[in-house]
Amino acid sequence: MKHVVFMVVILLLTTGCRPGHREIRLAITTQLEHYPESRLQDIYKSFFQDECGPGHFIEDISSARKYFDLELEEMVPRGRHEPEPCGVGKNFYRIPMDLVKEGIMSEDEYFQAFIASSRDFSIPDIGEWIEKWNTIETELKKMKLHIPDMDNDKKAIDKSLSDGNAVFHHSQKYTDAYDPHYRIMAKEQWEKLKSSIRDQ
Repeated sequence: MKHVVFMVVILLLTTGCRPGHREIRLAITTQLEHYPESRLQDIYKSFFQDECGPGHFIEDISSARKYFDLELEEMVPRGRHEPEPCGVGKNFYRIPMDLVKEGIMSEDEYFQAFIASSRDFSIPDIGEWIEKWNTIETELKKMKLHIPDMDNDKKAIDKSLSDGNAVFHHSQKYTDAYDPHYRIMAKEQWEKLKSSIRDQ
């Protein structure tokens, strides 16, 4: 896997793409290597999360904690311990809840870092985000990847954006294949949080 990613980096560095475009292509390639069942809406979701974080400011912390505790109780850990960058990894990471489920990290500290990260959320200007997504989508087309249901997903995303809604869930295929359990955290919050990781 590391060898493949290294080769992709070398390839992208020699294609003449501007740095932002290289980063976009590498982020897409990495996601599809790690999660080959990803659909276009999963790729979209990752880049959107890097721009906007958790997706909303959490006002009802009590309800958010109850939902978190319930998900934690019901989830099956899969040994996921490494943070994953959202999109190109500029702003936010996906932090696996396995860290808490398996006793590697304090539940309270994890949850507080998530809440603090929600304060870094800002409602995106829909026009600016559409421009950014169009750039990402253009690079995706140039890669000539065969992603199932891509045309239908594109239509759904375009329709949602035209209606002023930028938030998407994971595709059902992604959810069924990977059973994702994570919270979005700002890079700054993750840097503080990881110091609390217990010896394994």
